Amino acid sequence: MKKYLFILITVLIFGCKPDNDPIISPSNDYGKGLYILTGEGVNFYDYKNNELKENIYSTVNGLSLINPSALRNYGERMYIVTENIFHVVDVDNFLSEFFVDGFDNAQDCEYAKFNRVYVSDKGSSEIKVVDLNTREVSAHIKTGENANPSDIVLSWERAFVVNSGGDDPLNYDSTICAINVKDGVIPINEFSGNILVDKNPVSILHNGSIIVLCKGVYDENNPAVNEESSIVLVGAGSLNLQTSNTLSGLYDADNLLINNSGTKYYITTSEGVYYISTSSFNHTLVTDKKVPTSMIINRESFANTDTTSLVVDFLYMNDNNNKDYIYKYNVYLDQFVDSFQLTSEVIDLEIHE
Repeated sequence: MKKYLFILITVLIFGCKPDNDPIISPSNDYGKGLYILTGEGVNFYDYKNNELKENIYSTVNGLSLINPSALRNYGERMYIVTENIFHVVDVDNFLSEFFVDGFDNAQDCEYAKFNRVYVSDKGSSEIKVVDLNTREVSAHIKTGENANPSDIVLSWERAFVVNSGGDDPLNYDSTICAINVKDGVIPINEFSGNILVDKNPVSILHNGSIIVLCKGVYDENNPAVNEESSIVLVGAGSLNLQTSNTLSGLYDADNLLINNSGTKYYITTSEGVYYISTSSFNHTLVTDKKVPTSMIINRESFANTDTTSLVVDFLYMNDNNNKDYIYKYNVYLDQFVDSFQLTSEVIDLEIHE
């Protein structure tokens, strides 16, 4: 009897194969670096070691991203916006935590306090509020009739959303939408008004006031209708239009960025990259060798001599004629210092510091 009991225990311990292989914890291969969104997925560039890893979302999760549109980083999470799905991943190992569906044509997103994310949905002309606790869309905020919400920025108790206009250059919008995100310590999602700015607002940031970059009107096939780009300042509290600054001679502006010291805005235009003084709003050409559709700024160290190094601004950008390339521009040296090619056109860029 003891013999049979021993055999039974041996079979139970060594002879039973589990239904599934054990889960292997993913390694922390990513984290600090440049994240590059293309039509095929997400790529990671370790700028410290000059190392590129392609299609990391698919590599880690075994899944593809369908029609991606934006990347945004907040804390230790990366948010990936695709046409119909909002994805949340761990930025260190890029393992998917969860996703939320129910979007028509999602464009961008922004963390909106109280563990919520605002997602702009062009297909339904609204902001959809994703509750990160319940992992579902918890509220809907209309941004206008047939509006095309895109870029979002948060300022104190409000979010500001760009209504970017239609695909036809003459089918423009001229509004940004303000949304109250909290009342004291109570989370809310209340529309608080539209602010009239200039034609075709495309990019927005917070620098004391709300800074709105407006594309103007640009049709390369019909230059007679073109109108210059502009930068508009809106009071974050008052919601009043403070100033409108025409960017003389600049058209098709996009990708509004600000440097670390807060002294310069960087933008892309139909003729190249410019910086704009944050005090005088005078603009200066940075380079006309590339005409980017995507661009981001980052502070990095580089060796300026054999024994010393400096921390300066770098611009990462693609080019309208080479949308699958990333070019690295050293602002201090005023020159391109590196480039690398991807397997698909660049859609968006994000830095995790």
